[in-house]
Amino acid sequence: GRAVRETISNAIPGAPGETAHALAFRERLTATLQRRRGAGEIEAEVAPALAGGWHARAAEAVRDASRIFPRTWIEQANRTQLRAAGRESFFGGRYYPSQWTGKPIEDIAPAGWRKEAGYALIDVSSDFGAAIHEFTHHLQYAMPALDDLFVRLHRSRTDGDPILPLKYPGFVGRRDQYIDDYFGAEKPQRRPMEVITRAYEILFGRLYDRERLHDLLLDDPGMADLAIGALMRYDP
Repeated sequence: GRAVRETISNAIPGAPGETAHALAFRERLTATLQRRRGAGEIEAEVAPALAGGWHARAAEAVRDASRIFPRTWIEQANRTQLRAAGRESFFGGRYYPSQWTGKPIEDIAPAGWRKEAGYALIDVSSDFGAAIHEFTHHLQYAMPALDDLFVRLHRSRTDGDPILPLKYPGFVGRRDQYIDDYFGAEKPQRRPMEVITRAYEILFGRLYDRERLHDLLLDDPGMADLAIGALMRYDP
């Protein structure tokens, strides 16, 4: 992804550390993905998990998020049925894969939402960045070899580092020198799950991550290069 990042960046006035430069970079990267990778040609097949406006808005947010990714990724993701639910005054999200075996979903999901066999569930606000983050979890499960690329980078950067509390309450992980330590969220004896999700949330999110985007391009170009390179070259 380095060649793509440098080509786009060099064509934009200003420095990569400037917010205006970063936002222009995002626009040009999105256009490149549309032109070369079929981004936006199809969208996630997702329906509201429950009746109601908040659930419909959550489903639409997921569909919007899916349009930034390559066509082949969405085709693969759509092999697993997906539902979305939302709640008023809710920022953030959760993802439950179709093979979910953890805490019963009815204990932590909106009232009336029940797990059914055969499809994955996204509980997400209408924020675009949160929708990207949670939909990327869906891509993780749809394309484990794609996720492996990010896991391998994380492990190469954090080999031998201790698992420590992160700035996010209740989370621990290997901090490395990430621009946001949530990249390194990791439970003992568990696969790190937030490297790829945080990378794409920052690369394409529209709200608070506009400040993080220029940090990513300026301070962690290696992570940006992997995220962009995967978008441009990986197919399931």
